[in-house]
Amino acid sequence: MSSRAGVVQTWSDDRRPASRRGVLTVALVFLAVLWTAGLAGMSAAEQLLAWDVRFAYLPAADAILAGDSPYPALDDPILEEQKGYVYPPQVVVAFLPLAWLPVDVAALLAAIGLVALVVLTLRALDVEDVRCYAAAFLWMPTTSGILLGNVSLALALALALAWRWRDDARRAGAALGIAVSAKLLLWPLLVWTAATRRVRATATAVAAGVAVTAAAWAAIGFAGLVDYPDLLRRLSDIQAENSYSFVGVAATLGLGETVGHAVVLGVGAALLAGCVSFARRGDDVRSFTCAVAATLALSPIVWLHYLVLLLVPLAIARPRFSPLWLLPVLLWTSPRPGYSEGVQVFPPAIVGAILVVLLLRGGRRARGAAGAAVA
Repeated sequence: MSSRAGVVQTWSDDRRPASRRGVLTVALVFLAVLWTAGLAGMSAAEQLLAWDVRFAYLPAADAILAGDSPYPALDDPILEEQKGYVYPPQVVVAFLPLAWLPVDVAALLAAIGLVALVVLTLRALDVEDVRCYAAAFLWMPTTSGILLGNVSLALALALALAWRWRDDARRAGAALGIAVSAKLLLWPLLVWTAATRRVRATATAVAAGVAVTAAAWAAIGFAGLVDYPDLLRRLSDIQAENSYSFVGVAATLGLGETVGHAVVLGVGAALLAGCVSFARRGDDVRSFTCAVAATLALSPIVWLHYLVLLLVPLAIARPRFSPLWLLPVLLWTSPRPGYSEGVQVFPPAIVGAILVVLLLRGGRRARGAAGAAVA
C-alpha cells in the first residue's frame, strides 16, 4: 500500500513542474499575441503602422520610379523628423514591388512579413521552445521593429543564417555580405569570421556586399552616390545625441559628444578584442556574441529596434526558455519610437550590457551544449 502511495506521490510531483510550464507558456503566448496584435492594430488605425515603409521606403521607391534620387538633401528637415531614406539603395530596390500597392496595404504586408521574420530567425537557430518565441515578441525592440517596419528584423535573420551556415563559406558569406551592405554597422561580424579563420566566408561576404551595393547603385543610375557619405555624417550630427547610443547617454549626462565618442571607441574596441580572444580559444559562441555586441556599441546612432540583434546570440546560447529571455522586456520603460528623453535613454544600454555580460559568462556551457548537439 505504501509503495503504491509513493508511486502516486512521485507521479503527482512530476506533473507539477509540467503544469507550471504549461501555465507559463499559455500566459506568455497570450500576452505576446495581445501586445503585438493590439499595438499593430492601433498603429494601423492611426495610419502609422510600418512608419519607415510609409515615410521612407515607399517615397524613396516612388522617387526611383520617377527617375529621381531616393535620398533627401542634406538640409531637408525630414531628416530631423526621421522620415528620410538613408540606407544604401539595395533596401529601397527590394521595396519597389510594394510601390505599386496602396500605402496601407503595403504597410500591412510589411508588418506581417516582419512578424514572420522573427519566427524564421528563431527557427534558423533551432529554437523549439514556444516560450522563447512568445518572449521574443514581448521585447520592445521586436515590437518597435514591427511597428516601424524597419530592416533590423531582416538583419537579425541574416545574422542567424550566417551563424547556422558558419561552416559553409558561400552561404554564410552571402548572408553576411548582404546584411553588412544593407547596414554598415554590422561590419564587426567580418571581424568574427576573420578571427575564427573563416577566410573564405570573409572574402565571400566582402565580395557579395560590394557586388550587391554596386548593382543597386547602378540600378538607380548612381543617384546620390557622391553625397552619400555627407548624408550619413549629417544624420549622425542630427540623431546621435538623441538616440540610445553611448553618445546619447553621454549627452544626457551632460558629458558632451566627445566623451560619448570616446566611450563608443573604448567599449567597441574591448568587444572586438574579446571577439578575437575568444576565437583564438575556439569559443565560437562568445566570439560571435562579442561581435554582435560590438555592432551596437560602435554605432553612434542606436534605436530600440537595433537591440533585436541580441536575440540571435541569446537564442544560440539559450535555445530553451529561461528568465534571461524576459530581461529585454524591461525595455518597455523606454517605449518612445523617436528621440529619447531624459532617463529613457539609460535602460537600453543597461539591459543590453547585462544581457551581453550574462551571455559571455555562460558561454562555456552554451559551447558545450552546442558541441553535444552536433555530436
